[in-house]
Amino acid sequence: MSHTSHVDTFARDHLPPKDQWPELIFELPQLKYPERLNCAAELLDKAVADGHGERPVIHAEIGGRRYSCTYRQLLTRANQIAHVLQRDLGLVPGSRVLLRGPNNPMMAACWFAVIKAGCIAVTTMP
Repeated sequence: MSHTSHVDTFARDHLPPKDQWPELIFELPQLKYPERLNCAAELLDKAVADGHGERPVIHAEIGGRRYSCTYRQLLTRANQIAHVLQRDLGLVPGSRVLLRGPNNPMMAACWFAVIKAGCIAVTTMP
């Protein structure tokens, strides 16, 4: 478990004992991941970098109105929120962030922001 960028190690330090973990086998070629990986960067940044920025990523109905969000819009909002989490709130990689709200595009942006900041999203729905 030494391959982490977490500064706040609470979550890692409170995992079950290693002998209680399932056997983790990653032998298939498609399961060979780099030493460090940020899923938000892989799912959002990479999609935009690969030319999919204007493609819709989320379709929702909010207040009876249909709403669409592109990869670029979601990435922009997630980056803005991630900066607030780090710069204004002082969160560090490994910090736990409780997200409580409806299942909507803003919740998705917040979840991606938490992950982009290296933090741990603890998401609940009212």
